[in-house]
Amino acid sequence: MTWTLIESATERDAVLELYRKDGRFMIRANGLELMNGFHHESETALGAFAAELAPSQSARFLVGGLGLGYTTAALLEALDGHGVVTVAELSSAVIDWFDRHVKVSALPGTHDNLSIINADIADLLAARNCFDAIILDVDNGPEPLVTAANAGLYAVDGLRALRSSLSECGIALLWSGFQSADFAARAKEAGFTVTCEPFRRERADLDHYVYVLTKDDALRSGARVTKN
Repeated sequence: MTWTLIESATERDAVLELYRKDGRFMIRANGLELMNGFHHESETALGAFAAELAPSQSARFLVGGLGLGYTTAALLEALDGHGVVTVAELSSAVIDWFDRHVKVSALPGTHDNLSIINADIADLLAARNCFDAIILDVDNGPEPLVTAANAGLYAVDGLRALRSSLSECGIALLWSGFQSADFAARAKEAGFTVTCEPFRRERADLDHYVYVLTKDDALRSGARVTKN
């Protein structure tokens, strides 16, 4: 059975499409796959990893990008009712698709510590709101894919805004399908200590990494990314 297009929407300069196959979903942006429900192990690992690195049980999380919700679902499961999670999703259509099609399988039930808002994460970072952990999962890495405006997130000024939005012991995570020495250099210029952690692959044709950006010289917990 092939993927069937069931919804489409335009967000800024991006054409977003939702596909379904055998009860699972996939989102494409401008014809390129962002994520699909058959292979979401790295997203699940990212959410669990973020919870593991949280400085306290009452930590405040900001997740950039809802997508199919697997990162957020794993984060909430690992937090087990603790902490406060805000998900900023640029596209109102993606939020609608999640509510109508995806939520029942990816994130069932109610979660009092979760808020999903229709917002550009760049605007939240510019407002200097304070979070203990920020997860950037809006593109396939530190390059704009969904919309050209996302380039600002990965520039030095955008990374400085990210750093200013973190608490004193805060940490930022960036999911990526590739390694980027240029991004690491920009993050260091913005004042971060940078670690690039590989995910164990669930698909032989894809690489996955998480960039860990900290304000101090080492990961406090000594944790490393592993994927079940």
